[in-house]
Amino acid sequence: MLDETIINSIPESSGVYIFRDKDGNIIYIGKAKNLKDRVRSYIRDGERDPKTKRLVNNIKNVETILTGNEKEAFLLESNLIKENSPRYNIDLKDDKTYVSLKLTINEKFPALYMTRKIEDDGAMYFGPYPHAKDVKEVLKLIQGLYPVRKCKDTVFRKRKKPCMLSELNKCLAPCTDNSDENSYRVVVEELADFLSGKNEKLLKDLERRINEASEKWNFEEAKHLKERYFAIKGMVEKQHVHEHLGKNRDVWAFLEGEKGIRMVLLTFRRGVLLSKKLFKESLMKSGYNEAIASFLFQYYSSRPIPDEVIISEAIEDVPFLERYLKERKKGNMRMLGPENRGAKEIIGLAIENLHELEPIVPGYAFKTALHLKKEPERIEIYDISHTHGVNPTGVMVVFTEFKPDKKGYRVFHIKSAPAMDDVAAMTEVIQRRTANEKLGPLPDLFIIDGGKGQLSAVSKVLKTLNIDRDAISIAKGQSRGSMEDLIYIPNRKNPLLLPKASPVFKDIVKMRDEAHRFAVTSHRKWKRRTDLE
Repeated sequence: MLDETIINSIPESSGVYIFRDKDGNIIYIGKAKNLKDRVRSYIRDGERDPKTKRLVNNIKNVETILTGNEKEAFLLESNLIKENSPRYNIDLKDDKTYVSLKLTINEKFPALYMTRKIEDDGAMYFGPYPHAKDVKEVLKLIQGLYPVRKCKDTVFRKRKKPCMLSELNKCLAPCTDNSDENSYRVVVEELADFLSGKNEKLLKDLERRINEASEKWNFEEAKHLKERYFAIKGMVEKQHVHEHLGKNRDVWAFLEGEKGIRMVLLTFRRGVLLSKKLFKESLMKSGYNEAIASFLFQYYSSRPIPDEVIISEAIEDVPFLERYLKERKKGNMRMLGPENRGAKEIIGLAIENLHELEPIVPGYAFKTALHLKKEPERIEIYDISHTHGVNPTGVMVVFTEFKPDKKGYRVFHIKSAPAMDDVAAMTEVIQRRTANEKLGPLPDLFIIDGGKGQLSAVSKVLKTLNIDRDAISIAKGQSRGSMEDLIYIPNRKNPLLLPKASPVFKDIVKMRDEAHRFAVTSHRKWKRRTDLE
C-alpha cells in the first residue's frame, strides 16, 4: 500500500496515474482532474468493494503522466489501457475509435459530419470527442451558426430540391442550382477557423450581445446567448494530446542533478501521446550539454527516427545531430529547441512530467532545478523602484531557510546611477551591498527582479570581486498576449523552463513579490519625505 510520502510527491494536476505491484507490473490505470487527491482517496479509510480492496493491497508504486486538461487525460488513459491491459481495469472488448468531425474542404460544396474513421484524404478532422452525444451537441450548435450541408455525398448527389434544414435557415442548400459556390466557400472557411480555435471574434461578439440583452432586461435572451458562449468555449478547447494525422514526435526534457541527468521522453505518434519514459544518465566530465548530445546520439542509433525531435535545452550539437538523424531516417525531420515558439507549449508539458517527483525539501529542490552550486540557506532578493526615474530606490529582502528575515531588509537610495537605467541602478546596489559587511553574510543565492540585462550586470560585479555565489533573475515576459514570469540563469540564452506548479517556481515568485512590495513601500516613503522638503 502507498504511504503519505509517495502521495505528497504527486502533483495536483490533471493526468493519468499508473499503479504497479511488487513485481513492477501495471495493475491499474486511471485518470484524474487532481492526481494527488485521486490517489490519496485509495488509502483513505472507508467502505470498499472486494475488487478495490484487492487492488489497494497490491499497490506498491505509482507513476503519473501529466496532461494539459481532463480531455487529454481521458484519451491517454484509453490508449494506455489498450496497450497494457491492466488486471484491475475494465476489459474493453471493442477497439472502436473516438468520434470526430470531418469537414470535406476538398469538395466543391464541403460537408460537415461525424466520423470514426480518419483518413489522409484532404479533409479536415476536428476532435476527438469521447462521446457521440458531445459531437451531436456540437453539430446542433454549428447549424445555427454556419449553415453548411450535413448530408453524406451519396445523399447529396441524388438530391434535387432543398431539405427541411434549408427552410429552417440551417443549410445554404448547395444541392440546388441557385447555390453560389464562392459564398458557400466563405462560410466554410469561417467554420474551419471556428473549429480550429480561431474564435476570439465570435466570442467577443457574443459577449457584446449578452451585455446588450442584459441592459435591455431581456434576461431570457441573455441566458440563451450565455449558454452558447460557454458551449463554444468548451467545444473549441485545444487538443494537445490528439491531433488527427499529426506528426510523429519525441519530446525530451532534461534536469541536471548531483548524481547525473534525469530525462523524460514523451512519445507522440500521429499526434497521439502514447507513453512517458524516464531515464537517468551519469554526468560526463565534459559537461551537461555534451552529456545530453551523447545520450541522444546513442538513443537514436538503434531506434526509429520520428518526424520531429523536440528538446528542452539549447545545445550546440543540434545541427550535427539533426544531420545525423536525417541520414539515418533517409528522409526529412526536424530538431526543435526551447527557442522555437511552436515547441514551447509541448516542452512545458514534458517539463511538468519531469518535475512531478521533485523533492519537497526546498534547498535540494532549488539546487537541482536552478543548477546551483549548493543548497541555499540565505537568499537575498533585489528590486528597483522609481517614479519615471525620480527618487529611485533599491531594496534588499532576505529569506533565511526560506522564511522572511525582516531584520535583514535594507533600502538603498540610488546615488550615482543615471535616471531610468535599472541595470546601472542594480549594479550600484549590488556593489554597495557586497562592500558592506555590516549587512550580514553574503547570500548563497542572489535573486534579481529583472531580465537578462540585470542578471548579466550582477554576475559581472560578482565575478570582478571574486565572489563565488549563485545568481538568478525573474522577469515578466510576453507570452501569447498575456504576461508570465520567466526565470533566467547565467550563461543561458533562453529562460529556464520550470513548471508553474513547481514549489521552486512558486517560492521564487513569492520572494520576488515580497521584494516588490517592500521596494514600492520604501520608495513611496522616500518620495513623500522629499515632496515635503
